[in-house]
Amino acid sequence: MKKGWLWGLSLGLLFLLGGCGTQPEEPPVVLSKMMKAISKTEKLEFSGNFQIVGNSTLSLLQGLQDLQVSGIGKINLRDVKNFKYLLDVIISGTSSEGKTEVGAELRSFPDYSYFRVTQLKVPLGLPFSLSADKRWYKIRSNGENQDWLGSTQPLTNDQIQQLRGLIAQSQLFNIVQKFPDETVNGTRAYHWQVAIDATELLKLFSSWSTTARSIDNVDWKHLAAMLVDYQYELWINKYNYQLVEMSIKGWYDNPDRQRTDFITQLIFKKFNTTINIERPTNVEEFNLRQLLGLPSAVTL
Repeated sequence: MKKGWLWGLSLGLLFLLGGCGTQPEEPPVVLSKMMKAISKTEKLEFSGNFQIVGNSTLSLLQGLQDLQVSGIGKINLRDVKNFKYLLDVIISGTSSEGKTEVGAELRSFPDYSYFRVTQLKVPLGLPFSLSADKRWYKIRSNGENQDWLGSTQPLTNDQIQQLRGLIAQSQLFNIVQKFPDETVNGTRAYHWQVAIDATELLKLFSSWSTTARSIDNVDWKHLAAMLVDYQYELWINKYNYQLVEMSIKGWYDNPDRQRTDFITQLIFKKFNTTINIERPTNVEEFNLRQLLGLPSAVTL
């Protein structure tokens, strides 16, 4: 009799504790908290891949099919005057001559950008031969955050804070479909398909332009039409509402309106933790002819 009483008490406690668990939140609430978390992000690391469907229209990679870019990166924008980032990527694609594969690392600082070619596979018959000796080269930057976030003038930290406020208040996304929760980076996450609200996006663009000022000629309506047409999937941390993964199927076009479709998948981690992006040593001034293996008499 005593044993049955203990079993009954145990089952009752299980039901009670289960009923006191965290209740599912409505998507608009979660998406609002996600935007606020994004607005507070100052540092992060990411990894992912980018795949072009069809032929590449990028001048450097024109003619390549099945173009894929995969890699990792770090961003530190805590101080806009010292904005810096790191990218370590592998670019691959195929053409009639064969497969092309280039690995490169880029470290960018307000005054200089540094890069090196880390691996190389280029078909015979191409008109140049890139250097793949892993030497570091540097190129002087145009200035502090020039042409960043659409502004032709350096942004101040006050302007950045205003832009963060705009992001925190925006209601860009509407849910399209819910998928079962998943585990990303060791934590449970909502997995949803969402769509961008065109009205909210144009409102954000307008406020962004007013805050940043000196905006270059940007076709905001065309840009909005592109972004609204994309298909988005988001993975949102259920505990701190950070965006930990996203998938995008979209497109972009060149000035001749030649369209290119793409698919990208990104994973984000180490939000606002210590991120070290160091300047490389033993650096050489960038010399395009030397890098491409061209004789000095060749005119580019």
